[in-house]
Amino acid sequence: MALLRRWHALCILCLLALSANAQAYHDFGFTRSQDIAVHDAYGQLFLYPWAGGVNGVSAHPIDLDLDGTDDLLLFEKHGNRLLPFLNAGIEGECHYTFAPELSRFFPPLHDWAILRDYDGDDRTDIFTYGNGGITIYRNLSNADGLRFDLVTTQLMSLQYGNLTNLYASPDDYLAIEDIDGDGDLDILNFWLLGKYVHFHRNYSMEEYGDRSHLDFRLEEECWGHFEEGGEDNSILLNSDCGRKGEPLRHVGSTIVARDLTGNGLPDLVLGDIDFPNLVFLENGGTLDDARMVSLDTAFPSAAAPVRLFSMPVLSFVDVDNDGVEELLASPADPVLNKSKDHDCHWLYRFNPATSEYEKQTESFLQGGMIDVGSGAAPVLYDWDHDGLIDLFVGNYGSYDTSAYVNGFVVSEFPSSIAYYRNVGSPTVPAFRLVTADFGGLRQLRMHGLFPAFADLDGNGTTDLLCGTLEGTLLRFSNQSDDPDQPDFAAPDAGFVAHDFGDYAAPQFFDLDRDSRPDLVVGNRRGRLAYLRNTGTGDAASFTFVTDTLGGVDVRQPELSYFGFCTPVFFRNAADETVLFCGNEQGGVGYYNHIDGNLNGTFTLQETALLEHAPGWRRTISEGLRSVPAVADLNGDGFPDMLVGNYAGGLSLFLGTTPPPVGIDNPGDILPSLALSIVPNPATDHFAVRLPESASGTLRIWDATGRLIFSQQFNNQEIIEIKNHQLSAGVYIIQIETVHTLSLPQPSAYAKVVIGGSLK
Repeated sequence: MALLRRWHALCILCLLALSANAQAYHDFGFTRSQDIAVHDAYGQLFLYPWAGGVNGVSAHPIDLDLDGTDDLLLFEKHGNRLLPFLNAGIEGECHYTFAPELSRFFPPLHDWAILRDYDGDDRTDIFTYGNGGITIYRNLSNADGLRFDLVTTQLMSLQYGNLTNLYASPDDYLAIEDIDGDGDLDILNFWLLGKYVHFHRNYSMEEYGDRSHLDFRLEEECWGHFEEGGEDNSILLNSDCGRKGEPLRHVGSTIVARDLTGNGLPDLVLGDIDFPNLVFLENGGTLDDARMVSLDTAFPSAAAPVRLFSMPVLSFVDVDNDGVEELLASPADPVLNKSKDHDCHWLYRFNPATSEYEKQTESFLQGGMIDVGSGAAPVLYDWDHDGLIDLFVGNYGSYDTSAYVNGFVVSEFPSSIAYYRNVGSPTVPAFRLVTADFGGLRQLRMHGLFPAFADLDGNGTTDLLCGTLEGTLLRFSNQSDDPDQPDFAAPDAGFVAHDFGDYAAPQFFDLDRDSRPDLVVGNRRGRLAYLRNTGTGDAASFTFVTDTLGGVDVRQPELSYFGFCTPVFFRNAADETVLFCGNEQGGVGYYNHIDGNLNGTFTLQETALLEHAPGWRRTISEGLRSVPAVADLNGDGFPDMLVGNYAGGLSLFLGTTPPPVGIDNPGDILPSLALSIVPNPATDHFAVRLPESASGTLRIWDATGRLIFSQQFNNQEIIEIKNHQLSAGVYIIQIETVHTLSLPQPSAYAKVVIGGSLK
């Protein structure tokens, strides 16, 4: 049966190849899925197993399916991921369905997101970070679907006689609420150098009689008459904020403004970087003169205070449709290795009998996902030799403890490996958690364990090799032939005496086809090392060949110095060796032309694989530090793919018939925006001219539809392209703009003819 399925897939590839002169096809097709069941160790079904995990999220009510009921959008800070959940809308019930396909309708959001209806049209708008300030998107959704148009990339405020950007830090959460009670949204932010809260009043109602304008003016430099401590998260009440020349500490805070005492005045709840608690400040002043008169460092209650390293952020959402908002708390610290990353989405319900918020769970929605902490690294391998492929998930680590060292928080993240046994069938896989600490490796207090499996000593048992953050490989010899009771010897760090660079990511694969597993190792530099197995069947021995295998380099220099290359070699239905590589930016690249070319340069066929669905396709982008794992899980002849990310979870992409190559544009293509290319034909450079300044992404595709270059642009009318080695030929230029009212077209295309190399 398996042979027939493989023959079926090979026939499809041959048919696609025969029709290539009529239509080019991708080599692989993937569609995002939630259809493989996963159970916890007690047999309980995960509701959202492939949602990708969370480390620190803010939660936002918004009508995603336009049915009149608020759904829920989570913004994950570690990777700028959006997790949409549809609300069943049943009164008194918390029933959500994960709907990742809806995230494609949102503009790119980063660092933080705050969703508020600023214009009073009952549609939730978006405020997000933008270059030292605030970017705003207006919700113009209608019967045709979700739509967000750019209002401004830089919100302005009248300050000290000049109209300048309303400052926002990428690390702060602002308070965007009606502070003065006049019906429009105002903003509270921390002063540029910290410690004091500024009040930017919106004059939309006063000047225009409606909420739709954004007319901000700095009205108070000491709103609430308090200041943050210079060395910690202490608060000094009754301050006149006059000591702006003294040393400052403020590096990140969360602000929530809410009338929590029922006196009609906005109180404050503050979170602070490096601290796990929330501080409640009671407003005892007036609407015209806010004054914080008391504080409580154990919010929301002494019995169950929020304690989440580090810098918790609050969200108020009616998650169970009973008309009363629940309180959600999660870390907002931007540092990747500081905050609690499991059980880190706390839910409180208000009890009217006690007038207190009571904690209900520490893993709201998160508890229904595969989530191994931080830096999920999936590996597919049939551990128990039952013919079904099992799932292992290594990690950077998962939060353990925090301590203050020289006034700063240092947290421990010991690494471990989770083991999920495949308890399904060859055509209907299903996974069940066996242990969250396979082999008891967490006690080693290592970081970045990345697993690979092979019988390295020829004794008939499967041994474990782990890459580490430090760039070494640890061999764990298995002394047991019982897969339910592995017995690993102490780790051997000298098995392969080579420094592979930080974040070593090993894979065993017979690259030279001599029936012995070779060793390939990715690393943070973004490259691959190759060690050939020169041992015998009884004992593997690896000889170093190169640390630049295939010329692979997954770095994107315009974005980062690092690549975090995580390789997956496998053989397709035609028995050709191909390579998928994860990277720091969350995509998965695809290389071929590997067989017989181990001393040459592999062909980068696709810089980023795509997910496909009826009517649209888009780049697979899983946030931060993607790690793919590939196998035919359901026996249909197509490779399926799991992708791990830094938030500790996995996404599932089932293999499908490869789709035709085209301009892979998410969403519908509207009438074309006029572009001009000068000069055209071009030689050493050219420029793309837009009808007016815009922001978005420029992409260059070759004649086969292969994406070969991508670049962000911001507030530009002319985009110059140079120093990119394009051979002579015809190329497609795609401009994908962030929506504006005058530029409603999301994408536009133009051809450019290159007469020679661009140098």
